[in-house]
Parts: sequence; C-alpha cells; structure tokens
Amino acid sequence: MKRSLPVLAATVLLVLFAASCQTAPVAQRERRVDRLLIELNRADLERLMELSARPFLLDGEIILLESDLEMMWTNLQNVGFTFDAPTLRDLGPVDDTTWRRFGDTMDVRVWFEKYTAEDAGLAEVRTSHGTFLIVTGERVPGHLPKIFGFTGPREDA
Repeated sequence: MKRSLPVLAATVLLVLFAASCQTAPVAQRERRVDRLLIELNRADLERLMELSARPFLLDGEIILLESDLEMMWTNLQNVGFTFDAPTLRDLGPVDDTTWRRFGDTMDVRVWFEKYTAEDAGLAEVRTSHGTFLIVTGERVPGHLPKIFGFTGPREDA
C-alpha cells in the first residue's frame, strides 16, 4: 500500500500537468499572432498573399478576387502602411457576435458564418495608428495563422 500512494500521487500530478498543457489553436496563440504581425509588416507581396485568406474582409467589405486582394496589399505597401508598434490587447475565439464588430450587415454576418475557420481568433491590436481588430485562422507554412480580415484603425477611447 505504501508503494501505491507515491504512484497514485505521481499519476495525479501527471494528469494535472497534461490538462494544464492543452494549447489553444494557432490562430489564438499570442506568440503566433505577434509573429504574424511582424511578418505582415515585413513581407513582400507574394508572402502577404500567402498569409491572406480569401475571401478577405476589410472593414466590412468583402474582397473576393485574388487580383483585388493583391491590389489592396500593393496599395497599402505603397502608402507605407504597417501595423506600427503593435501591442496585442486581447485575443480570443471568434464567436456568434463577432461579426457585428466588423459591420452590422447580412454580408458580414454570412462571411463570418461561411468563411472563418473553426478555430478562428479575434485579436485586438493597438498600434501607433489606433486599434485594429484582426481575424486570424488556419495556419500557413511557418506555423503562423492566416489573416482573414481586419478593421481599423479605430480611435481608442
């Protein structure tokens, strides 16, 4: 009986440790989203396209065509846009009400229902330009989440 007590205690500790190590999906991991933001700030057009899901949601507007998404990233790069000095303020799963934060329209609601990944995350990111909401999802090569869309910038209250 004395020998089984240490074995039981070790088993309980192992089970508790394993339960505490459950990880969030890549799209909801702070370190991965931080790395995605760095990559978005540095990437060339080809990599930006690889990191982007389609259809893409930009401030409540749905970008369907690859050529339009490519034009969006090209234009943003041409004006020097970055997620400058990003600080992740909040990160969690996309839920049934997230769509309203992007636009209270049927198109946005359907986009969230149909196109976001099952493990999609919503990141609230503070930058020097204001706060962005960024939808992330399934991973791309390099173990980063994809960017499905973003709002912003919004002025902080």
